[in-house]
Amino acid sequence: MQAVDLQGTLNKYFFDAERKIPPAHLKTVCKFKHGQETCRYISLSVGGFACMKKTPVKNTLDERVKNNLMKAQGDNCEGLGNISSQLPTAS
Repeated sequence: MQAVDLQGTLNKYFFDAERKIPPAHLKTVCKFKHGQETCRYISLSVGGFACMKKTPVKNTLDERVKNNLMKAQGDNCEGLGNISSQLPTAS
């Protein structure tokens, strides 16, 4: 698994207002607190919860789900925020 540097370039995603998940979306679409149905891309950020689907963190989260290392395994929508470049997938 590739390490994620939260002090460097990825830090900006946690503060991006476009990625902030509105409470209604968090409950109905992300299925927050619904076990395996809960979206794997939810992240706690300074302003509440943020969507990490369209970030380089996506590949790491996908790999963790593939290896059954996360309880939240859902992939429930297209994601919030603008698409960014992705890290290469681990082999």
